Amino acid sequence: MLYYPQLPNGSVCQFPVSRQSTTRTVSNQLTNGDTIRMSDPNAAVIRWQLQYTGLTDAEWSSIEAFFETAEGMLNTFTFLDPTDNLLTWSEDWTKPIWSVDPLLQVSKGVQDPLGGTGAMQVTNTGQAAQRVVQLVGGASWFQYCLSMYLRSDAPVTVELVMSGGTESNLSVAVGSNWTRFSNDSKVTSTQDGISFGLQLPAGVRIEAFGPQAEAQPAAGYYKKTTDRAGVYAKTRFDSDSIAQVTAALNQNSGTVKLMSSAMS
Repeated sequence: MLYYPQLPNGSVCQFPVSRQSTTRTVSNQLTNGDTIRMSDPNAAVIRWQLQYTGLTDAEWSSIEAFFETAEGMLNTFTFLDPTDNLLTWSEDWTKPIWSVDPLLQVSKGVQDPLGGTGAMQVTNTGQAAQRVVQLVGGASWFQYCLSMYLRSDAPVTVELVMSGGTESNLSVAVGSNWTRFSNDSKVTSTQDGISFGLQLPAGVRIEAFGPQAEAQPAAGYYKKTTDRAGVYAKTRFDSDSIAQVTAALNQNSGTVKLMSSAMS
């Protein structure tokens, strides 16, 4: 499977990045003069414009090599949107997209640190560790950052889970105040797909809010998601050429344009 590459520093692109969404409405006029309008979700398109400056010759060559592999606009690939959360239903862990171990109880509608009721109460009723995770269609060998807010009435230690063939989990000490924790370690495997989530020891109850996975080395500001997140599996280049300027040795600038169906 093809994945739009990360830079050596672990980011997909440089900021600022431009993202544009285009939607279509179908309009039908009836013989009596009435008009029926309906959205056409299959026609929705998202476009990104990625600007790069100061890239080394090797860094720019990796982008050019990927462009050649994709054969310009011909072939599709997976793009991990740097402006979005890679996890869907970030404030509803009862949705089927979340894989919940049998003895883990999850309830929603708990007061969250931002003043709303988007937090989850998670209770391990078993005698062994239990976890809740979500599988994301990204490359397991990429650099990711998993972040979420956690609190507990009693001090506990839980694990932020990254699992993709092998695991790279982070133990965090949770107290009574809402704290945002992040796991920016890497999974040492080369498979398609990686899971992100939370693991609780036996008998532990905590409150959790705002899980977010990003293909970068540090957490960005929290982005709430519902049924759409930042994984686009049918992305392609929006042009059969990419603009590039070389100012000096290891000083390359360029613009890359991508597009994807919003339903991919």
